[in-house]
Amino acid sequence: MIQIALYGKGGIGKSTVAANLSAALAVLKKRVLQVGCDPKHDSTRLLLGGADIPTVLDYMRETPQEAQKLEDLVFEGYGGTACVEAGGPKPGIGCAGRGILSSFEVLKRVGLRASSFDVVLYDVLGDVVCGGFAVPLRKEYADAVFLVTSGEYMALYAANNILRGIRNFEDSVPRVAGIIFNRRGLFEEEERVFAFARATGLPVLASIPRDEVFSQAEKVGKTLAEAFPSSAPAGIFRELALYVKNMEKDRSLLHPANPLGDIELEALVLGRRERPCIKPFGTGSVSRKRSCAEPVSLSQENRPFAEIHMEIPETSFEKICPGIPEAQSAEISSRTPTEVSTSSQEKQLSRPLLCGCAFSGAVTATFQVNDAATVLHGPRSCTYITADALTRSFLLGDGRNISDKEKQVPGLLPTDMKEEDIIFGGLEKLENRIEEALLAGWQTVFVVSTCPGGIIGDNIREAASRAKVRFPGARVIPIPVEGVITGDFSAGMLEGSKRVADLIDPSVRPEKGLVNIIGERNFSPQEEKNFCIVEKLLQRLGYRVNCRFLKETDTLSLRSFKKAELNLLACTDPDTQAIQEYLSKRFRLEFFELPFPVGFRESSIWVKALAARLLPGKDVSSLLQEQEKVYKAGIGKYAPHLSGKRVLLVSYTEDISWVLDTIRDLGMEILKVGFSVSTFRKERPDLLSNEGFPVERNYTDEMRAKDVRDLRPDLVLSSYVPSVPEGGVHYDTIPISPQVGFLSGLELAKRWSTLLRLPVVEGWKYDGGDES
Repeated sequence: MIQIALYGKGGIGKSTVAANLSAALAVLKKRVLQVGCDPKHDSTRLLLGGADIPTVLDYMRETPQEAQKLEDLVFEGYGGTACVEAGGPKPGIGCAGRGILSSFEVLKRVGLRASSFDVVLYDVLGDVVCGGFAVPLRKEYADAVFLVTSGEYMALYAANNILRGIRNFEDSVPRVAGIIFNRRGLFEEEERVFAFARATGLPVLASIPRDEVFSQAEKVGKTLAEAFPSSAPAGIFRELALYVKNMEKDRSLLHPANPLGDIELEALVLGRRERPCIKPFGTGSVSRKRSCAEPVSLSQENRPFAEIHMEIPETSFEKICPGIPEAQSAEISSRTPTEVSTSSQEKQLSRPLLCGCAFSGAVTATFQVNDAATVLHGPRSCTYITADALTRSFLLGDGRNISDKEKQVPGLLPTDMKEEDIIFGGLEKLENRIEEALLAGWQTVFVVSTCPGGIIGDNIREAASRAKVRFPGARVIPIPVEGVITGDFSAGMLEGSKRVADLIDPSVRPEKGLVNIIGERNFSPQEEKNFCIVEKLLQRLGYRVNCRFLKETDTLSLRSFKKAELNLLACTDPDTQAIQEYLSKRFRLEFFELPFPVGFRESSIWVKALAARLLPGKDVSSLLQEQEKVYKAGIGKYAPHLSGKRVLLVSYTEDISWVLDTIRDLGMEILKVGFSVSTFRKERPDLLSNEGFPVERNYTDEMRAKDVRDLRPDLVLSSYVPSVPEGGVHYDTIPISPQVGFLSGLELAKRWSTLLRLPVVEGWKYDGGDES
């Protein structure tokens, strides 16, 4: 079996050559598969009597993956040839090269195997324009490459560029079969083509004349073998088919790629010996002439990533995702397409909002494995954004300034893809970076890809596999999330968590006295404090934490993950639920049904339920009485300042029972509770039933402003403070990630007691007026 790729300038006649070659091979009783890799999807037309067939990309878009079948994509043409058309996007939309990649993936998934044929022929669009169209050049697809060209300069320029592409992918095995000369009837055309062939060391395998018989065959939608088998051009294709038959058995007929330099090519084809020097536009006269070979200095030094520090100004979520209040930022990343539901018309006209990218989400997961490195395969800008977010979130939790050393984030190793990597492929640079990480002593290396790597088809799985061959025993784990191609931050976080879970040893058995913690909020400065609170409660029950998934963990803890008797959820947001579902299904884990508690009442229920689950019959009354004493002492401290104060409460979420409990315990009065429009939480109509205050849903800013004027509250509690708050009233926010445990409400009480003793308007705002 041999796989052949036909390359050449667009419009040079590749499809006609490909179809006629396939037909000639079929006459020789060869089983032939022809794959058209051109958005025009006309490569196989002559083999099919002039008919068009469905393209793989159209089929992929219109047919669910589970319903896709091989027989819907492969059609029988002249002489039993198998015909496939990859297709492509509409002109000016999308990336046709990426379409080729997707088409090949679909064909492989539905069961098309090259090994079922004697000859597989890929008819590829134009030049090597991107990684997608370069796919047939790669070793697993093309054993041999034919260059189709005429004597025009641009056709030979394209052929030379293709040789450059082949050399980029070529190892020590030659893969160039030779040149197919498709004549245009130009002056001295033959001399130029044969001169190019001699200069590159390639044979001219066929010289196809400009003959009217091709037009006559195309009019009836047939190849020469079918319509005019006795014609001289048909004989040329029979000879070419015989050459392919010989080449199938004798690979010594193949040649290495030896492209010419641009100046050498111009001298050969155009007779131009040197290029004129020109001056930049708008520079006027120049004091000296610059040699064309003189290098141009760059405006920015190419320094290593670790030496470059970015200053990103603080900004609100409102500026990043306009129209979405900042209070929703922690929840918005967990939205799924089905949760962003509006009207059916809006569903058709809009697409789900993406906040963050899958690349950042995956790196956030892998970054937390302390003794593992993460290779970031993408441009420097992607690395900057992600590394800066991680640095600020994980190293600035205590509000201090970070040092230059900390800014370097040693566990993150970028490949720093540049323009040439995106054009010609960045796998070599990626493999070198992985090797550097392993040689530096990292035993576990995650590899995460960004959008450009995915678009050009850099196969990080292949790079990881080769690294594991060179470094037996090392763990190199690819995570091809490909930036926003895969989804948003949450999708990447889930995929990264899954791959981190690959480190878990499924054979480990549970041990008494150990629990795991799953789903801590990664970007909450409160989380370490919350962990310490829960850890102390667990210690009072005689338990300790085995592994935090994922928070400041390591490979040893992950391998021993299943030692835990029970798994505790820090929260129950959609992201955590997705991780819980995956871990539960894969490892058959036991989960405690309640998340970390917030407030005295929830904490009492949590401790009792956990003790009943882990230690049936254990008396925890002393622990509860101790916490109650501390809680009541705090309430007694702050109640004199807050009792009788009137509160208007506005929230996106209905998980506010702990806030209501605190307000009541302090003797404050709840005037009204309004729930703003939100798609993030399901309504819980039982939550506020039988309460002595009004509740309004779909609560708007206008309704809040009216209630502030009419009800005159002392305090407005809201998920976010409006940019222009109504005057005469104090505002405070409901924490998105509150402190957990028995004393959560005391944190709020302390804040409110201070706030309500201050003037509503700060003194400096009076600008010299009466401050009384």
